[in-house]
Amino acid sequence: MSGGAARGHDEEPRADDPHLPTPSSTPSEEHAAAHAPGHDAAEGLGRDTTRARGEDRPSREVPQRRGDEAAEKSSGEENRSAKGDRGGEGDDEADTLPLPVGRREGVRRAAVVIGGLTLFALVLAAAAYGLLKPYLSPDEQPEDGGAVASGAQPVRRITLPEGLRLDEALRRISKQAGVPLADLRAVDSRQVGLPDYARGLEGFLFPATYEAGNGTTARGLLAAMVQRFATVADRLDLEERAARMDLTPLEAVTVASIVQAEPGRAADYPKIARVIYNRLGRDLPLRIDSTALYALGKRATRLSPGETKVGSPYNTYTRRGLPPGPISNPGVRALRAALHPAKGGWYWFVTTNPTHRITKFTDKESEFVRYREELNENLGTN
Repeated sequence: MSGGAARGHDEEPRADDPHLPTPSSTPSEEHAAAHAPGHDAAEGLGRDTTRARGEDRPSREVPQRRGDEAAEKSSGEENRSAKGDRGGEGDDEADTLPLPVGRREGVRRAAVVIGGLTLFALVLAAAAYGLLKPYLSPDEQPEDGGAVASGAQPVRRITLPEGLRLDEALRRISKQAGVPLADLRAVDSRQVGLPDYARGLEGFLFPATYEAGNGTTARGLLAAMVQRFATVADRLDLEERAARMDLTPLEAVTVASIVQAEPGRAADYPKIARVIYNRLGRDLPLRIDSTALYALGKRATRLSPGETKVGSPYNTYTRRGLPPGPISNPGVRALRAALHPAKGGWYWFVTTNPTHRITKFTDKESEFVRYREELNENLGTN
């Protein structure tokens, strides 16, 4: 296959076979500050001030003879006594029953103090939770995105695109996470939670965005990516579905990695998977450029005749069947396509327009040849 096109099984490789590299496909803690308003408890305890003007005042004998000075004096003294000798306060407040000034001020101050203490306690609780949160569930892995929280706040973001090879992925992780590449390469793959059927990390570093906190280790990063693969594989029922298709789980991931390495659109992935299965069903060599390029350890738009003969079990020009393992790290759409291929009788496909990722499929070798000519015209190689 060249440029995403499967060769005919009896066609000799040509030097002008193009192949394009696979395009790379993304706490806050709230705390409520309690506010205790300075509510004057005296409010709401008021009476109808009309009584202060004597309209409904309790019965009291009032002297009837205005000229009787003694009676008036006596009456005035009684009134002053009844008012508590307020020293000239207006009659409008006569029947209002506020708390004594000292007590009212005490309540106000107590409310302010209690509110302040409550706010302070909440702030301390929120700060303590933020510091202790990473240690409350250290073994928990994030559900989506593969975030790795090693501290209270993430400091670096790692974005792993679909279709990267292992070495490309490790270099990207090293650069974005600030972890030495040597440390990542030195991680024992047996200590990162790989599934039993995996031969190594290739194919199992799930493409996603991850966050690395202070102190995140190389092994912790890779383990999070492997764990994310396991989560997706479980959702897709990868092992059970592969068994129904008479594939091992590793073979299913390998098919997905080839599908991911081809330059077609995601909508084409199930058809590409079907081409692979149709050729395998007829015991035809896959002759897919991406497998030979993987064996060569290079990215290129075409292979020379000599390069198609590279001696490697990953080179599907020279050997039948699937490569011994994945050739890239596939995403969920490629994995799903490998497990749910389209229905069709195609044996070839050609990405005739790499710029727009237009891929055409056929079951006729003559059409395949015509599609390749169309590709060469678009690339200007005719």
